[in-house]
Amino acid sequence: MEEYIDLINKSLSIGTILLQLIIILLISNLIFDRSRNNKTLLFFKKYTFHLGFLVALGAVAISLFYSEIVGYPPCELCWIQRIFLYPQLVLFGMELYKKERSIIDFSLAFASLGSIVSLYHIYVENGGTLGLACATLNPENSNEISCAVRYIYEFGFVSMPVMALTLSLFIISILLNYKYMSRI
Repeated sequence: MEEYIDLINKSLSIGTILLQLIIILLISNLIFDRSRNNKTLLFFKKYTFHLGFLVALGAVAISLFYSEIVGYPPCELCWIQRIFLYPQLVLFGMELYKKERSIIDFSLAFASLGSIVSLYHIYVENGGTLGLACATLNPENSNEISCAVRYIYEFGFVSMPVMALTLSLFIISILLNYKYMSRI
């Protein structure tokens, strides 16, 4: 398994970069071409809940893969990020099943709070001070996991908190697009 981890890390990092490019594409379309006939915005509106479900499912599976199979222990900030991530899977799944469009504000709230935690985690990971929700490395307590430890660090910037932030921003952008395109 060890020999595949590097390939998996690189693949997920490339996927993260592609998702960031999609976010930029979507936001630039929302800013510069808000027409009712914009094919990009219409595509993302049509498949908002399918895409949200798929990325949430992928993120849940990946987080469980790294912690349960690979053995990377999640730090306290990772647990908090998961608190805002895991309900997304349920919300988008319910939305696909019921088709009531009632989860948008809840999902936006979860994604926004997850983004804030991810930004703080990136700050801590890059040398910021360890704060309230982050363990310091204490030699007397081997159960503590520092939030500054990087298990993945590809291309000089892609780490687990960057992946979590990208996911949250993607969910925010597709949901805002859905709200906007539903109004016009």
